[in-house]
Amino acid sequence: MANLINKITSFILVAFLFFSCNSFANENLSNSKLKNYDEIYELLQEADFDYIFGIDPYQADEYTKYMYTPYPLFRTGVNLIFKSKTIPPGYYLLTPREKNGKTWVLFKENGKISYVIPVYKEETVPEEFYEDKFPHPKPNIYEKIKNKTMDFIGTKWGHKNQRTPIPKAFIEFNDMGIYWDMILYYGDKKYYLLFKKD
Repeated sequence: MANLINKITSFILVAFLFFSCNSFANENLSNSKLKNYDEIYELLQEADFDYIFGIDPYQADEYTKYMYTPYPLFRTGVNLIFKSKTIPPGYYLLTPREKNGKTWVLFKENGKISYVIPVYKEETVPEEFYEDKFPHPKPNIYEKIKNKTMDFIGTKWGHKNQRTPIPKAFIEFNDMGIYWDMILYYGDKKYYLLFKKD
């Protein structure tokens, strides 16, 4: 009987230690992340430039290069706050651009630049990322004919008709306590943006 009581007591103590250590580890992890986001947000600076009439100077070239708009469409249902700017809920075309040695993401509405937000980190997208996110089902006969026809028209029927497929894109939007962490995957790069909550 005493042996059984010792085993039960030992099991309860081990379980208590396991769960208490686990909860302490999680608290330390989230606090360090939060502190890291605080530092990142403080170091980021607002854009010290404007685009004339809100026009992206490279937009016209890209619209002639690609088959249709190459920018991913992002819909937000919450206010995104970056320093003195508040991006209200709505639809925005996101465009990464380099200017003054830094990378920025342009938030466009109706073809005009509404907001310019700095990127705090830039990385290369893993090779298989888009294939994993957007698996391609096997095309049927109609799709094969359509794809071959469009490929012929777009690449072989005169140089003026040539078009490039748009870059693949994906957007992640994560809740990080008092911050929104946004990751824009665009082509072979991913861009990290940080916003405060309303």
